[in-house]
Amino acid sequence: MDLFLPISSLIGIWFLVVTIPGPNFVAVTQYSISESRVEGFFIALGVSTGAGIWATASLLGLGVLFVHWPLLYDIIRLVGGLYLMFIGLKIIRAAFYFSLSSFTANQLPVSKYAAFRRGLLTSFSNPKTAAFFGSLFVATIPPQAPVWVFVITIALIVCVSITWYSLVAFFFSIEKVQSVYHRSKRFLDCITGSILLFLGARLAFSKS
Repeated sequence: MDLFLPISSLIGIWFLVVTIPGPNFVAVTQYSISESRVEGFFIALGVSTGAGIWATASLLGLGVLFVHWPLLYDIIRLVGGLYLMFIGLKIIRAAFYFSLSSFTANQLPVSKYAAFRRGLLTSFSNPKTAAFFGSLFVATIPPQAPVWVFVITIALIVCVSITWYSLVAFFFSIEKVQSVYHRSKRFLDCITGSILLFLGARLAFSKS
């Protein structure tokens, strides 16, 4: 059985999807530009781990469970949306309550674990990811494919995510990019927080 084409098709589709800006992209960007490259890489690792877990869960039947028990899906969707809204509000609040000098002088460094956890929770906030992976696997991978095909596919999904978000973290942690951010920190943080508020509200209160 030639499985190279279906695997490469799935990974190609996932790469196109992962490059579309969404909550994960916003989270990686915010940490990288306001903290450091290391924190950006760890939040990239967190969102990528979350993608791998969602993909694994879809293979184990979580998407089917969502179909037969929509209340579970709605609960996860609501909690995830509220979490994104909470993070957005925190970013906006920090923009107004901390001046640039006090923010840079007094803020404690963000731990690698905290960055990873933020990325993981951001990825977990969207249960639509599990449904997406379920559809993607059905459309690209033959049902009679051996287990190792799915293991390799999930590993590639995580690798693609880590590669893309690490590039995002690298770019937004460049000194010149960070200097632009610090000159317009309040405005940019309000934009970032508003985007997360919008994405969270859409996730929590839209059933589409």
